[in-house]
Amino acid sequence: MTDRPAAAPGPTPDTSGATRDMFRRILRQLTLLVVVLAVGGGVVGYLAAGQPGLWGALMGAGVAALFMVGTVATMLLTADKPLHVASAAGVGGWILKLILLLVLLALVRGKDFYSPGAFFVVLVLAIIGSFVIEARAVLHSRVPTFEPPHPPSEGQA
Repeated sequence: MTDRPAAAPGPTPDTSGATRDMFRRILRQLTLLVVVLAVGGGVVGYLAAGQPGLWGALMGAGVAALFMVGTVATMLLTADKPLHVASAAGVGGWILKLILLLVLLALVRGKDFYSPGAFFVVLVLAIIGSFVIEARAVLHSRVPTFEPPHPPSEGQA
């Protein structure tokens, strides 16, 4: 029998802090990406398809913001929680966002006030941009992937 304290249920402060820093960086960059896509996509969409192109691009940027920023915000809020809590929050948020997306798509189905092409192009650019931002942040982060166990203190066998 050892007198060692039980392991903490969540990540250590070092891991939690590094994880939060990584998610903050991702959140800032994704927010900038959504703004650039909304403005740039809106201008290009308007020039290509008029008012429907503008609305399609803005809707695409809005859906991208909902998914990308929502996921990172959830992970940032649960960075210091145990893995099962963070996972449950991520999956629950994903299901909620998927339901909202399906409702939105059902509401605009067959409508001509927006351009489906502009909507699609902005979403594809958002997915590619999000992948690049997240991959780069993870590869350059200082989040430990393994925490060695603490050595036993003197007098313990």
